[in-house]
Amino acid sequence: MVTQVKKLSTIEKMICLKSVDIFEHATVEQLARIAGLSQEVDLASGETIYAEGQPSDALYFLLSGRILLEKSGTPAFEVNEGETFGTLAALDRQPHLYSAKAAGVAHILKLDTRDFHDLLSLDSGLALAVLRVLCRLIRSGRFAMS
Repeated sequence: MVTQVKKLSTIEKMICLKSVDIFEHATVEQLARIAGLSQEVDLASGETIYAEGQPSDALYFLLSGRILLEKSGTPAFEVNEGETFGTLAALDRQPHLYSAKAAGVAHILKLDTRDFHDLLSLDSGLALAVLRVLCRLIRSGRFAMS
């Protein structure tokens, strides 16, 4: 059984999201919209979030704990607090390249893929800010895990 973490207010979610790589350039208004659409999820150790090859239904933000990404059952990457995962699958609506499992108790924010796409299509400033960060992450080689 997972001990439930105190639920965050919208402002607390906004502060967490501001520290997440792909939303670091988002405005207060953009962060408020994202926070309002995101759901908190508590995960037990070893709990699967999504499986390799499964269609994407969300983009995830790790608030606390660690997430292990596996390829064909072999550990490939570790997601740390303040990082996103499931990003590529959420952006291109393709199946996940990795499986994601909680490596211990974890607390995440989940943003539905449709909501994420709606936000990007309605707010060109947010889309541009996300693209800038994605380009930087790709150039640095840090985006392989998404």
